[in-house]
Amino acid sequence: MRRAEILRILIALAVLVLALISLPAEAQRQGGGARAGGPGRPTPPQQAAPRDMKQQQSDANRDARMTPEQRRQLRRDVADHGRDIYGRPNPNKQ
Repeated sequence: MRRAEILRILIALAVLVLALISLPAEAQRQGGGARAGGPGRPTPPQQAAPRDMKQQQSDANRDARMTPEQRRQLRRDVADHGRDIYGRPNPNKQ
């Protein structure tokens, strides 16, 4: 009889562990309650208005522009590193 009791306890523990393991998956499937569009229904993706997207792109382009001095410095840096790597003389200096 002792063996039957141990077997029942092991089965009960196994069922409990499986139930606990499945809780996060069940919560994810339900989508978090009120935020979801209903049970089993995906919520539509959030999209920014086209006007906002254009504004963001415009801001990014404006921030990405370089001043003339930054461009000159970049050209100098690229030429210097090119000489370091390839050993070519600077074509602009004599």
